Amino acid sequence: MELQKEKLKTKPVGNMLAKRIYKKLFLLSLGIGFSLFYMQPIWAMFYEEHADGWHWYNNKEEAKDPTTDPSPKDPVKQMDALKATIKRALDTAILYPTDSNVKNYIALQNQISNQSSLFANVWQKVLLENPELNYSLVHPTNTLAKQVDLDLQRKKEDTAVAKLAQESGLFFFYSSSCAYCRKFAPIVKRFAESYNLTIIPITIDGFALPEFPESKVDRGQAAKFKVTVEPSLFAVNPYTQKAYPISQGLISESDLRKRILDIAQNFRGDS
Repeated sequence: MELQKEKLKTKPVGNMLAKRIYKKLFLLSLGIGFSLFYMQPIWAMFYEEHADGWHWYNNKEEAKDPTTDPSPKDPVKQMDALKATIKRALDTAILYPTDSNVKNYIALQNQISNQSSLFANVWQKVLLENPELNYSLVHPTNTLAKQVDLDLQRKKEDTAVAKLAQESGLFFFYSSSCAYCRKFAPIVKRFAESYNLTIIPITIDGFALPEFPESKVDRGQAAKFKVTVEPSLFAVNPYTQKAYPISQGLISESDLRKRILDIAQNFRGDS
């Protein structure tokens, strides 16, 4: 009897302890549930902003500045991106001229200026090491070298005209009523006399200009030479029986010299 009473005493005690443990576990689990529920926005914020956590290393490949990457894989895309960045910075500085916006644009401009200076220095170095690439050596741009180049060109033209004078003459077609012909006549005469060139002036309307009082009257020569513009000047080689148009219309004496050079080169090819 006493043993049964002892068991009856211990049974309620055990049940009460179990209930207390269960209640604590329930409250603990409920608290954890609420905590997780309220923390969901924080985790979402963390994931979307990439503030910390798995993104702590800040992938440098994704953050490369196109202006500082020394070995771009696609320079065209890199330059396009750089232009877009500078334009965006300029537009932002103009629309919102704050200190920071203007400072940002100036910094980008300075960066580009430094890059351009570097390019210019390397360009000069390459030209010094590879003179065959230097365009200005063939076509001088500075005043002194340009003058030397012009003198050499002048001598070349003089030689060509002298050769032409030995083998060929000029046919000059004009009309006395043509204003361009009256302007071109003294140029042609002066040029022919300077290089001792034989010139045959032919008047299409039958009236001679003062520079060429002994002009020939056109007797079908203009049609034979297919003259459609006045004045017209031809170089004629009686040995090869070939004629080359020098000018159709009014040109300057310097242009006349250049045309004569071209004609002289053509005549050399025919001989």
